[in-house]
Amino acid sequence: MSQNYRKVITDGLARLVGKESRTNRPQFCISKASSQPELHLPITQEIGNLRSTEGCPEWNNLIENATVVQQGRNQKLVCRLYRNRFVHEVLGNLSLERKSPANPPKTLVEFSSPNIAKPFHAGHLRSTIIGNFLANLYDHLGHDVVRLNYLGDWGTQFGYLKLGVDLKGLSREDIRRNPIESLYEAYVYAYGKAEDSPELQDRARQIFSELENGTFSELDTWSDFRSYTVDELKQVYERLGTRFDQYHWESQYGVKDISHVINLLREQKVLVTQEDGRKVVKVGNRNVPIVKSDGTTLYLTRDVAALMDRFGRFRFDNAFYVVDNSQSDHFSALMSIAQQLNLSYAASISHVKFGRVLGMSTRKGTVVFLKDILDEAEAQMKQKQLNTKTTKSNALNNPKVATILGTTAVVVNDLKQRRTRDYDFSWDRALQSDGDTGIKLQYTHCRLSSLEKNAAEQPAIECKPELLPEPEALALVCELVKFEDVLAEAAERREACILVNYLFGLCNATSRALQTLHVMNEPSQERRLQRLLLFGATRKTLRRGMEILGLEPLEEM
Repeated sequence: MSQNYRKVITDGLARLVGKESRTNRPQFCISKASSQPELHLPITQEIGNLRSTEGCPEWNNLIENATVVQQGRNQKLVCRLYRNRFVHEVLGNLSLERKSPANPPKTLVEFSSPNIAKPFHAGHLRSTIIGNFLANLYDHLGHDVVRLNYLGDWGTQFGYLKLGVDLKGLSREDIRRNPIESLYEAYVYAYGKAEDSPELQDRARQIFSELENGTFSELDTWSDFRSYTVDELKQVYERLGTRFDQYHWESQYGVKDISHVINLLREQKVLVTQEDGRKVVKVGNRNVPIVKSDGTTLYLTRDVAALMDRFGRFRFDNAFYVVDNSQSDHFSALMSIAQQLNLSYAASISHVKFGRVLGMSTRKGTVVFLKDILDEAEAQMKQKQLNTKTTKSNALNNPKVATILGTTAVVVNDLKQRRTRDYDFSWDRALQSDGDTGIKLQYTHCRLSSLEKNAAEQPAIECKPELLPEPEALALVCELVKFEDVLAEAAERREACILVNYLFGLCNATSRALQTLHVMNEPSQERRLQRLLLFGATRKTLRRGMEILGLEPLEEM
């Protein structure tokens, strides 16, 4: 809806000034002086003063008047809108459906990507939450999205993992019952045993060498371990409202794939062999190793092979790697190597970096596995339900409600942060019912759902703005019209906090409107139905925003 207004205004500007004007995103607000809706549109070039709008039929019935305001070196167009037409346009043309462009861009999002020999820590949680949001957002905007989980099962540590399985005498059934924790404990056990045993260290390196060369005698067993891990991960991801289209493994890129990368680097004359036998590539002022002196490959080498394979499979237009700040040098090297190889899609690669979570722990101590985090959130939310007098009996008896509320609290607490910043985690702040939290979003959605259910009337089909004269109604409409532009800005900046903060503002405007725009006690049926139309549009917008964040909206709590 806001994009329609912007198009009308920019088309009108072109007619008035005789040239196309470049504009930024519009800002809808209410004039303090007149209490009328206004649209403020920053203009990125000089257009002079608008002496008359008579030659602009596009603005008829939409814009009462327009003036150019100078702000330092910048200009903005301030358009006063006809109030009733504005309310009618917004509520009558609210579109929350997924966009369907004629030629949707293919967008690959790699996220979560835990390592099966190490803990699934809070960094992987952030990657999962942020990556899921981005995949949902671009999908809503009409992209053809591929959600990829690139699981780590490569490197010398996996020699230790297999060694630990053997030393502890773990059977396939032992691993199948609890794969993530069992494999991690096997790795820790073997690594501890090997610290003072050169023989065990050599054996771990030998196992990995056999894996890398494809000569490992128990490849079927290794494949089963990976399958069990994915099965358990899917259960945890389901609790987070996350899904993946593809699960890839580092180990799927074997000697042949790596040799192809090495040959290409050699052909482009960017591969340098050093005196100690290492093969490196120059990235800025750094010599980045590609092959170790003993001939084994590195994670970066496999990432180049994976990048080339993914473009061959998906022909992507965008490839986003959702990985923490500490990997900035790695992805700078990946992008540099792609450019040096003259890959046509090198400019399509983006590292979506994020900061660390500090202080996340359970009552048992430091969190190791994602399941611990979600179990803790659920347990604490259940206790809060028991301690809250307003908890609905149906919600109290439904264990799914505490699960969803706990997950919502964790997800929103993360996504409301600026992506690249570190932040301190607090269970009290994440789970509080007051303030800007995930609980506020769920509570507002439940309140609106209850209103619709208890009204026992269908909302009006046609908006009649004259029956919504209250300032609170106009303020809520001004929030609704922002939704499309909020999503566009969040996608451009890849920042979830833009959408989260918008939804907090929508909830606040809703709370104020509910205090004034009564439905149950309103004697006029026409007014009741118009208010239901307004609140229904609000609930649908809130719901869609929550779903893009990766949340499951509740109807009762």
